[in-house]
Amino acid sequence: MGLLGLCLAPSTLVGLYASGHVGERVRSEATEHLLDVSAQIAGMLDVGMHERWRDMTLVASMINAQGSLDRADDLRDQFETLKRNVPIYAWIGAAETDGRVVASSQRLLEGADVSARPWFRAGTQAPFAGDLHEALLLARTLPPNPNGEPLRFVDIAMPLVRKDGVPLGVLGAHLSWSWANEVAGSVLGRSGGGKPDMDAFVLSREGVVLMGPQDLQGRKLELASVRAGVQGVAKSVQEVWPDGRTYFTAVSPTRGEGDYRGLGWVVLVRRDADATLADVSALQHRILFASLAAALAALMAGWVWAGRLSRPMQALAGAARRLSQGDLATPVPPTRAFAEATSLSASLVRLSMTLDAQRTPAATVEKPVSASREPAAP
Repeated sequence: MGLLGLCLAPSTLVGLYASGHVGERVRSEATEHLLDVSAQIAGMLDVGMHERWRDMTLVASMINAQGSLDRADDLRDQFETLKRNVPIYAWIGAAETDGRVVASSQRLLEGADVSARPWFRAGTQAPFAGDLHEALLLARTLPPNPNGEPLRFVDIAMPLVRKDGVPLGVLGAHLSWSWANEVAGSVLGRSGGGKPDMDAFVLSREGVVLMGPQDLQGRKLELASVRAGVQGVAKSVQEVWPDGRTYFTAVSPTRGEGDYRGLGWVVLVRRDADATLADVSALQHRILFASLAAALAALMAGWVWAGRLSRPMQALAGAARRLSQGDLATPVPPTRAFAEATSLSASLVRLSMTLDAQRTPAATVEKPVSASREPAAP
């Protein structure tokens, strides 16, 4: 048991060191992966908003070139074409300077007064992107969400101005917030995520949950990761959430794209730490088991090889012992196990022959015959 422990101890220590190193590496890669996923989602949200911003800029440019909002049918056709090609548009419309909608997709809200809406007021001054909000006027006309959540939109508005600088009104659009969920879902799917213990969030510039689990929507998250994100810092940490559970969390701020300056959204991705650590623990156990198995296999191989080496030597040692006791008839076992054993066997054979020769008379000595005395003559 002492020899076994002596042989297994180094392998166990190496296995423990390797499993610990691998565990730390897996934790690091897990947080890096989350940070990469959050950055991808943030980038795709910026690109998507920039494309919609560009759409509205081009449409506004065409209306400004026409110089009036009188051709309502033509405007409506443009809006319908854009909405058909880009389904995330829930509504596109043009309102005159008094806030009356003169043309819109599907004729929704035509004739309605939108002068009190934030997007209209802001759009009379400059290009505008509005943060997420629930539908008010459109809630009565659009079909409800299949998942039962309230309709929520992001607004884009562009001022309409003639070439001579005379205001024409405002071009506005409501973007369905469902596209953000689709963006997050596509990134999680490509990244091997989409697991029950992996969630994606979109937070406002104040840290309020705009997209995420329903029980957290509308709540402000007071977390170190969120504070870093709203300050424009990408970060990954392990932290305890309000539900008392520990998560690996990564945040990436959106930064805008081109002339779209962004809305200060923060993308957060989290994964349950217990699930990640369970994977690490399983990997560590496999490494330790593999180290012990390799040590045992090496020990068994060494034991077999040692037996092959020791058996010829033991036989030769027995023969040498019997020769030393005077048993010259002892046969010396021949062996070709390895060079040293072969040489020792040959030496013992020569020693046996030498001892045998020394104990045998060199020559046979005949006993002398006495001369017979002849009788005296009478």
